[in-house]
Amino acid sequence: MSPLHRAVPRRPAFGRDDREITTRLVTLYPGDGHEWDGLLLRPRFGDPARRRMLVIVVHGSVGNYLTGVPRRVAFHLAGMGFCVMSINTRLANYGAFFGGGLFHRTPLDLLAAVDVARAHGFGRIALLGYSMGCTVCTNFIANHDVPEVVGLCTIAHPESLPEALRLRWQRYGATPTYEEVVERARPIVADEPDDPPGDRIFTVLRANGPLPTPENGEIWTYATWWSSRGPESPHAESRAQIGKVRVPIAILQAGNDHLIQPGEGYALARIAERAGNDDVLLDMVPRADHVFTDCTDEVADLAGRWLATLP
Repeated sequence: MSPLHRAVPRRPAFGRDDREITTRLVTLYPGDGHEWDGLLLRPRFGDPARRRMLVIVVHGSVGNYLTGVPRRVAFHLAGMGFCVMSINTRLANYGAFFGGGLFHRTPLDLLAAVDVARAHGFGRIALLGYSMGCTVCTNFIANHDVPEVVGLCTIAHPESLPEALRLRWQRYGATPTYEEVVERARPIVADEPDDPPGDRIFTVLRANGPLPTPENGEIWTYATWWSSRGPESPHAESRAQIGKVRVPIAILQAGNDHLIQPGEGYALARIAERAGNDDVLLDMVPRADHVFTDCTDEVADLAGRWLATLP
């Protein structure tokens, strides 16, 4: 778990460096009546070995491939010579707010992404998740034997999505409380967790801050909340899944993360190692917050240097 050597990062200049990258919109067909979009990036030049591997980037909560860390990291890695496909899943674009964003069905989205990778001729794939996307990728690799997948890279990886949310709501005095939502949600999803007839939208005040202002609120449906944040969602618990991952793992954490507790990355690395994975890297960007403000290039460089070491 020793850190990678820190070199001086090469900063991408969007709009200038991008001219060395070809971009193509792609569509994922999970096979359950949905379709999602993504962006495939191919460097025009560079190391042929790097260009033969595809890095699939999975977004965080309510994110997508066009914003934030996933977008910056995707273009940065393409600038380092890797082919990258940054994808949406059913959890993006308000899927968790208005229904359909069921966490336990996200493996269908990643299987569809692997199909796209195969169709474009890639025989080696690394999964890279950001925040909630770390849990999506970990759950997928832990429970699906896909021979093309050769590595897992996570950025701002929580041990447990349900526990992280419970502690955050407790810290800010959320209304309703975590326990109250459990009590309301359980009978709604008991008989039909995927499409309960009584599902409805609910809001939470002070979910992300101490004041009852709109920016501190959250919106869910009971089914989407239960699937990804409920107390009976083992697929949303990386601490329950990472011990089953047998490919090399890189866990890259933020040193000033207000959403993830100190030591969560170390705990995940220890679980993986104790389960027999002898290729686990843990590293940190000390000054970074959860969204890596002004630090995206640094964490992308760490990811790129680790990806270059994959066999």
